[in-house]
Amino acid sequence: MLLTFRGRLRFFFAIIVIVPTVGLGGVLLTLTKASEQGKTDARLATALDVAMAAYSEGRRAAAADLQRIAADPQLAAALRDGDRSAAASRLRELALADSAVVSAALSLDSGKVVARTGSPFGVASAASVVRSPNGGRIGTLSVSVTDARGLVRSVASSTSVGVAVIRDGRPVASSVPEVRSAPEQAGEFEAGGEEYRGRRVPVPRAAGAREEIAVFREAGGINEAIRSDRLLIIAALVAFLALALAGAIVLLRALQGQIGEFLSAARRLSDGRFDQQVAVRGNDEFAQLGREFNSMSENLEAQIREVELKRQELEETIRRIGEAFASGLDSQAAFDLTVQTAVDACHADAGSGIALDKRLLRDSSAGVRAPALSAALDEAVRGATEPGNADKPVAVAVSGAHALGIQLCAEGECGPDGCAGVIAIARSQQAFTREETELLAYLAARAAISIENADLHGRVQRDAVTDELTGLSNLRRMRMGLTRELERGRRFNTSVGLVLLDIDDFKKVNDTFGHPQGDEVLRRVAGVLHDLSREIDEPARYGGEEMAVVVSQTDLEGAAHLAERMRESIAALRTPRLDGEGEIRVTASFGVAAAPGSAGDEESLVAAADAALYRAKRAGKNRVELAGWGVAL
Repeated sequence: MLLTFRGRLRFFFAIIVIVPTVGLGGVLLTLTKASEQGKTDARLATALDVAMAAYSEGRRAAAADLQRIAADPQLAAALRDGDRSAAASRLRELALADSAVVSAALSLDSGKVVARTGSPFGVASAASVVRSPNGGRIGTLSVSVTDARGLVRSVASSTSVGVAVIRDGRPVASSVPEVRSAPEQAGEFEAGGEEYRGRRVPVPRAAGAREEIAVFREAGGINEAIRSDRLLIIAALVAFLALALAGAIVLLRALQGQIGEFLSAARRLSDGRFDQQVAVRGNDEFAQLGREFNSMSENLEAQIREVELKRQELEETIRRIGEAFASGLDSQAAFDLTVQTAVDACHADAGSGIALDKRLLRDSSAGVRAPALSAALDEAVRGATEPGNADKPVAVAVSGAHALGIQLCAEGECGPDGCAGVIAIARSQQAFTREETELLAYLAARAAISIENADLHGRVQRDAVTDELTGLSNLRRMRMGLTRELERGRRFNTSVGLVLLDIDDFKKVNDTFGHPQGDEVLRRVAGVLHDLSREIDEPARYGGEEMAVVVSQTDLEGAAHLAERMRESIAALRTPRLDGEGEIRVTASFGVAAAPGSAGDEESLVAAADAALYRAKRAGKNRVELAGWGVAL
């Protein structure tokens, strides 16, 4: 049966609007649950990272206590003699003597536990192999300074999710007592009559039982969010269908006019002529359709003008983005954004960013790179880096693909030393227009300025905390580092060492050989401090010929050994004289303090180290004095 004109419109409306809308609604409703669960899983993953970091920090903190207990002579003698009772008794004495130790255990290689002391909540143990005098394995000694309950409270407070610690399948501590575990993979589970979503992961085993960390959240909030999102989607789809239906009804009433004249009018429209309208006669349905057609012609002309205006606005927006590049302080982000923006703004299929200055940038890409597009991009990059092409875009065509390439040169600095990288864009079949080429050149120039500004900002930041002569941290940076480490020590019950040193008789070097020679001596001594310090330490110039080292996570004894190595290395230094007539040798005196022990806060710690340094000077120089001990190494 042939459909009427009205019936055809209804049929097409159903095919074009209703069916796709319903299908889209089904897809959105399906994706809502996955989206909410994904957000929750991402939050759980972040919480796991925090928990694992706290666990690892606890294990590192236990290493010092483990080393002290393992080195105990009485414990070692009991183990050598095979006296398990004496070994167990001595282990308990050592654990009780250190308030930081939560638990300790000594087990044989057979798996049998000889002794265990302390709280059952001890986790994140550090372990060490116990050997006999002939080198054979006796067993394993493990020490923990981390209480599972404290670990759970800390992580739960900082991440706002539930946390549990599990040992050999049994819960040790949990922020929600009803929750005793969680699935290995992110998923939902029930505990205490409540629905949760969570995940658990094993931690690297040091010794003894298998330990795992679980994180979880109540599923009720997730389900409520899913329901709210679905209701919002349904309401939006219903509103869209209502508006679409209203528009279809209006269109149906309007599309009745003089069909013959519409064809010629349509041809005029295709030629871009909007001045001649469809003749309207009478007031029937065809006349109404004619009026609507004329209105459509006028609207189309207005929309074309509006599209042109939008294009100009888009170009201006992109130029503003380019100006934002110039003020940004993230080189890599500006580089990545330039490649992506160039692909989008120039309607390219793929883009590539090649870093020329590896100190500032990494390679970047955007879009899908088919073989032909990849070849065109590579050719554009080669062309852009050829001599003479540093300040202009290079266009190439390879196997039906067209590409543009240009170097990122700051204004007035084009050339090998002024270019941080190259960007290239490519697309199939259609060559890039002159406007697109100019837009790419503009974006490249703005991005180059942004990268240059970011580099300059980084250098200024480094100079603000670095001593210009020695390259070490300045006093301000050292004080900040000391404050940070003392706070970390109070939080995680670790020690912080401070080493102060003063070059002996340095004034004589300046008076005899001149200040330039003295500066060279300072640089050489600073090099010793830098070479012997760990990455986590903070060597600094304290002032004049005084220098300091903030020794992270190290007690007084460890800091003293570091100071002794530095003293020996400085005494062995041979600094060539600037006049070429021999060498200069210097020594240094050291004062060492640590918190807790020598002092409880920053000012008293510095004062303790300074007093020890003063004693070293009075005792003959070229020596190491410890705060509160009164003896030198």
